[in-house]
Amino acid sequence: MGLFSHRVKQPRHSKNLRPLPMRIPMPPTFRSSLVNLHHINFQDFSNSLTPEEAREPSPALLDSVARAGILHPPILREQGRTSMEIVTGRRRLLAAQQTLHSISTICLVLPADTLPAETLAINLEDTVLRGDISVVEQAIFFQKILAHLDENEAAQRFLPVLGLEPHRHHLHSLLPLLRLEEHLLTALHEGRLHEGVARELLALNFTDRLSLYEVMEILSLSVSNQKKITISCRELAARHNTSVMALLSQPEVREILDPQETNIPQKTARLMQWLTEQRFPNLTEAEQEFRAFTAALKLPNGVALNHSPSFEQDQVHLTIPFTNREALRTTWPLIADALKAHEG
Repeated sequence: MGLFSHRVKQPRHSKNLRPLPMRIPMPPTFRSSLVNLHHINFQDFSNSLTPEEAREPSPALLDSVARAGILHPPILREQGRTSMEIVTGRRRLLAAQQTLHSISTICLVLPADTLPAETLAINLEDTVLRGDISVVEQAIFFQKILAHLDENEAAQRFLPVLGLEPHRHHLHSLLPLLRLEEHLLTALHEGRLHEGVARELLALNFTDRLSLYEVMEILSLSVSNQKKITISCRELAARHNTSVMALLSQPEVREILDPQETNIPQKTARLMQWLTEQRFPNLTEAEQEFRAFTAALKLPNGVALNHSPSFEQDQVHLTIPFTNREALRTTWPLIADALKAHEG
């Protein structure tokens, strides 16, 4: 009897057996090879997990490859006798072409019979190992792997690799992100668009979505301001039965966004103030009245008067700075007498 052909005795009470775990594929077999770059099919993106607009090497990668060459060998799969498909490392290979004008480079090569699901799995492992896999890369991976595996197997096998529970709802949450336009998808991939905001944008029609993102892009809005402008625009558009695009086309907004003005933080502050005034006109009126009241008091420099949050209470708070404790001690009797007179 051969080494791997012995029989395993089955236990009598099989009803107590747990289900067998999913079969884990054996690690792939690579060979190291010096590959002529002309034999690599750069037009094949079947294993790519990055959005189209993010496939070029970054300046930092170009500089690194120019200084030290490719430190992490790309992985390829044979496509025939003279052609290779890229599994990982497209941008490294492009950087070598552009900076070193390389003709060939050392790569790890998979045999031609490697299944598409396995090449995608290798790319996922490589991307996760990099340490900053984006939600877009995750979505693209599952879109592609589902052409080869069913949802249950894909979820069971690959969601734990991402640190997620193997539940299919994660797939159903990721895949809709791919409905975003390419430049929005790239912004999400690169961290310029927040994931939660991206999901809110998906609820808008094409023109509203692009109009809103255009403003975010012009002002390079932070996550908190991306959320604020999205909530504000959706609420105002619904309240006035108009579109987000029409709202952002109003003269007041176009004036704020005028390219002649180059101070981005000031533009952002003005736009957020305008949105707040439109959303809460009563609060805005109360703010104006309070500022007029404060101005009429002619408070000395450094003395501040503040109202309660959102004018929820009638109380006001007066802040008076003192140079030190002795100055407060000297002045306090006058303040105490004034407070007693007010209470009386």
